Amino acid sequence: MAEARLAVAFQFQVTDDGEISIHLDKRIINDVFRSATRVIHRKLFKSRNAFIQSVFPATSISFFIIAIILTTVQVFGGDENKLQLFHDYIPRLHRLDPTMKTIVVTLVGTVACWLIWSFILRNTLKLLLTYKGWMWSPHGATVTTKPSFLDKITAPLVFLVTGRRSLPWKLSLPVTMWMGICKIIIGRKPKLLSLQNCLPKLPVPSVKGTMDRYLLTVRPLVDDEQYTRLEELASDFTNGIGNRLQRYLIMKSWWSSNYVTDWWEQYVYLKGRTPLMINSNYYCLDSLSYTPTKIRSARMANFITALMKFKYDIDTESLAPRLAMGTAPLCCEQYTRTFSTTRIPKIVQDQIEHYKDARHVAVFCNGKWYALSVISGGRRLNPIELQKQFIWIEETSETDVASQGETDLSALTAGDRTTWASARETYFAKGTNKHSLSIIEKSLFTIILDDSEPVYDPDDHTKLDSYAKSMLCGSHIWYDKSFTIVGFKNGKVAINAEHSWADATIISHLAEECFNWDIELGYTEEGNCKGYVRDDMILHPPSRLRWDIPKAAVDIIKQARLLATERQSDLDLHILKHDNYGKGFIKKCKMSPDAYIQIALQLAYFKNQGKFCLTYESSMTRLFRSGRTETVRSCSSQTCAFVNSIMSKAPKEESISLMRSAVTRHTELFRESMCGLGIDRHLFCLYVVSKYLGEESPFLQEVLTQPWRLSTSQTPYGQGTHTDVRKYPNRISAGGGFGPVADDGYGVSYIIVGEDIIFFHVSCNNSFPNTNSRRFAEDIKGAMKDIQHLFS
Repeated sequence: MAEARLAVAFQFQVTDDGEISIHLDKRIINDVFRSATRVIHRKLFKSRNAFIQSVFPATSISFFIIAIILTTVQVFGGDENKLQLFHDYIPRLHRLDPTMKTIVVTLVGTVACWLIWSFILRNTLKLLLTYKGWMWSPHGATVTTKPSFLDKITAPLVFLVTGRRSLPWKLSLPVTMWMGICKIIIGRKPKLLSLQNCLPKLPVPSVKGTMDRYLLTVRPLVDDEQYTRLEELASDFTNGIGNRLQRYLIMKSWWSSNYVTDWWEQYVYLKGRTPLMINSNYYCLDSLSYTPTKIRSARMANFITALMKFKYDIDTESLAPRLAMGTAPLCCEQYTRTFSTTRIPKIVQDQIEHYKDARHVAVFCNGKWYALSVISGGRRLNPIELQKQFIWIEETSETDVASQGETDLSALTAGDRTTWASARETYFAKGTNKHSLSIIEKSLFTIILDDSEPVYDPDDHTKLDSYAKSMLCGSHIWYDKSFTIVGFKNGKVAINAEHSWADATIISHLAEECFNWDIELGYTEEGNCKGYVRDDMILHPPSRLRWDIPKAAVDIIKQARLLATERQSDLDLHILKHDNYGKGFIKKCKMSPDAYIQIALQLAYFKNQGKFCLTYESSMTRLFRSGRTETVRSCSSQTCAFVNSIMSKAPKEESISLMRSAVTRHTELFRESMCGLGIDRHLFCLYVVSKYLGEESPFLQEVLTQPWRLSTSQTPYGQGTHTDVRKYPNRISAGGGFGPVADDGYGVSYIIVGEDIIFFHVSCNNSFPNTNSRRFAEDIKGAMKDIQHLFS
């Protein structure tokens, strides 16, 4: 692009008299110069961040302190106190004059001591972060007693750690001291990736410990005969092949940053051949009752500006790292693949491609694809400039004629991975099709301009359901991209995201920040973007992507669209807005909101199906390097006992006692999974090792083929720096959801918004008569009401 502009900027011609006439377009030359300057600046900035990350947590201040100390020793110390070690090992030092010798010795000594100091601090912090006792501190226990003498002594440390004069819960002295030391080492403003090298590795649990925890989770789901058989299989595995597989897994944990993540990404995601639509991708919705403008072009322009700011914060690492309880850092490496990332289909195993220096987005409108540059002349386009580009696309697409097969091209990404990979290699590996496809795949993200107008109507839930369904399995979404933005005609915005490159917490953070930044950018009274187009700005129109798709490929696209339509019609999706009570009431009951909701889901499932089932709840292992997720098996013996007490209408006091026991047990399971003591990732990795060695394990084969008929996940809320539900209650988002994991099961995503609202996204398949999303949502509502009555 820069070379083409330079060619236009510098032109010459030979006149009839033989003279050379040179023409310079100063605007374009300045444009190219600014672009080159920003590229150099960006590379220098990345180099600076890489250096800071390599020496973290040592700071420039500590460097100067060490330099001052060593200079003082050199200048004022006696001969016996001088830094003789550096004199002996610095070559040719004796040839320098005394002043230069002092400078060189001080400089080399300072660098060496600083690096040693950095090494000590980093490993000290890594050792401190292996401590997980803070997770068992009573976070929800409200302080109502008079502060003790010890509380008064530790008050300054509490203020240093949290910035508060007092805490709404009590922390033990060891936890408070641990938090304080970590906070001092981490510093005030660490960069996004500064703490990566300080994170400990995910520990490999013992085989016996995993077996014991596994048997506890399956006990309420099987009868005595089945349980005895599973005990025998587990015992044979522990005393037989299990220890051998464990040794190989421990060796892998020594040389890999995380013994789970690479295999999880490879075998669970990239080797999967089922369609991404519904089965893997997930969605995130806009605010329900608040839309800052009804003009789609303006909304998309502001939202893209917000997304580019988020990208800039990632690139410069100015995005604050995630810290649990404001102290324990979470792994943030997933953020680096947020933009310009695509899942490329392959015959056997897909691959994730992350492209650097992308400057455009791919836009689909009225059946045609366009490439829109969001960076020009080395700078990002401002909102009003982007709005003009979107207006141009909307107007031009009305008259442009779509190429053969172009309108439904994205159906290939919604279908079987092998079919798409074969079609890509056959029809999109050369010429015009390869060029246009690469523009989509190398884009920052894809944008779909949809002509529908989703609305939230409290009296008609089908409208919200249709909105969510269009985002989980919409017709024109490019499912391979890291994420796709859908802009609706009435100004609504939503996101569909691919799952292999990162987990939902990353996209939910992006969505939360960008929805708020979009509003802060503001709009004119007419609903257009604010600002103006600079006079010296050369605004090139978006380019139309051209296609030459043969008849055979068109037939494949049509078949893919037909199959995608069948899957769309089979999906049953419903969103429940539970506003009878929320987190506020649950906290008054002194319970974990997540545990409370999980137990309500177990009660609802029992009402719906008349039995218990293997339940999946997603938790995170990002307290460790390269950590992603772990499974919490929510259906525990304690939870089943509580559900049975409700169904049998046991005395209120008994049910309350069983409820508290179930909440305590679930909280323990969740904490264990976050601390690397989960069950399923360990068993999964042992299974992978067994396949590498060609060994068969009846135990692993049975465990890993059991279906998750209830798959659940909580969407985090409040990650953004500008989220204030109390101040802006109309801006709340309904969160997002995903499809069912088992064909005859349910997928349930929930988000806790503020103190009084919880959204449940319930999905299942119409083809199985025993499941129905609306019926299950009503059962959830009833279960929440039943538990509320116990504490009212």
